Amino acid sequence: MEVAKLGLIFCIIVVIIWLKYPLYLAMTAGILSAILLFQIPVAEALLLLGRQTIAWETIDLLLSFYVIIFLQLMMEKKGRLKNARDSFDHLLRNRRLNTIISPAIMGLLPSAAVMTICADMVDKTCEDYLDAKSKTFVSCFYRHIPEMFLPTFPVILLAMSLSGQNVGLFILSMIPLVVLACLVVYFTYLRKIPREMPPVEGKVDTGRELMALVRNLWTLILVLAIIIVGNISATFAGAFVILLNYFVDHFRKSDLKDLIVRSAEPVLLGNMYLVMLFKGVLAYTGVLGALPDFFRQFPISLPLSFFLLFFFGTIIGGSQAVVALCMPIAMTAIPDEGLPFLAMLMGAVWAAMELSPTHVCAFVAADYYHTTFADLVAKALPSVILFSALCYGYGRLLMFLF
Repeated sequence: MEVAKLGLIFCIIVVIIWLKYPLYLAMTAGILSAILLFQIPVAEALLLLGRQTIAWETIDLLLSFYVIIFLQLMMEKKGRLKNARDSFDHLLRNRRLNTIISPAIMGLLPSAAVMTICADMVDKTCEDYLDAKSKTFVSCFYRHIPEMFLPTFPVILLAMSLSGQNVGLFILSMIPLVVLACLVVYFTYLRKIPREMPPVEGKVDTGRELMALVRNLWTLILVLAIIIVGNISATFAGAFVILLNYFVDHFRKSDLKDLIVRSAEPVLLGNMYLVMLFKGVLAYTGVLGALPDFFRQFPISLPLSFFLLFFFGTIIGGSQAVVALCMPIAMTAIPDEGLPFLAMLMGAVWAAMELSPTHVCAFVAADYYHTTFADLVAKALPSVILFSALCYGYGRLLMFLF
């Protein structure tokens, strides 16, 4: 009965998202329906929401989002990502590698507006060696490579908070999946284009370009190093690097006012706050503890059940909604497989977003190339299916080894 109530809550959230209402309305409906279905008294519900609001995990998550957005806006203001892309263009005179790396660098900035820049870069690099439909998919695919594993993206920060896993170990466990993703599309699409690019005027100073690359990306490199080596949250790592970058890049006090305001994205921060409230309500009901026995009734393994749930749930509702709703359930159902299980699930979420109609970047890329979302899905489907199968196998291998 308790699991049936949870299923109803899940359906309410998915239907609201499917009807293209904002995520904050879906999460609000999820919170209210959970309170009503599990008959939590009003006074107790208010106390519960209040405790979750002031809990450090909630505060840390919101601060992490804020400081990462702040840091990315600092980089954008100084043109760091564009400069880094130009350095790669000079260093790598290889169409195939440029098609992979340049969009991925621009993808470090989590804004749908960047998708147009990525599409333009892929269009100029691939020229007529790929058709418009193929370039639509390739642009969108490689632009999102960083979003698979870096804790500077909302869905990764959210997954880390809800799963309680070590961020540094998670990044290391995802690197093989990043390589697999790049190789899958490399062999299905990029082998069709020649390696050689037109020569550049003059001799490229490799040392100078490498130094320029480090100089433009040092803030992100340092944040990731602090998080991985020190196992420190993105909140403190990001805040330290922001303070350092203020002096290194010679920002003015007037710049700070603009950055402080623009970093407080109310919709994003509001969504994440509601996600944490929803998590608190679910934990209070105790229904998560009943899920392992429920899933064991089915004729397929628990890992495969959750893998399919995360994959198809992401296609329907988007990555943030699925991670918010299902991650606590998954981690409770299979507590002993922690990191390998998390890597498997996040690989499934990432792959499924290439097919999801909730993915704004897909429509931006299609608009640039004058194609359609259906064209992108048709081109993406073989690669996504292949990568997903490899992702599941990789996760099961990690579970067996560790």
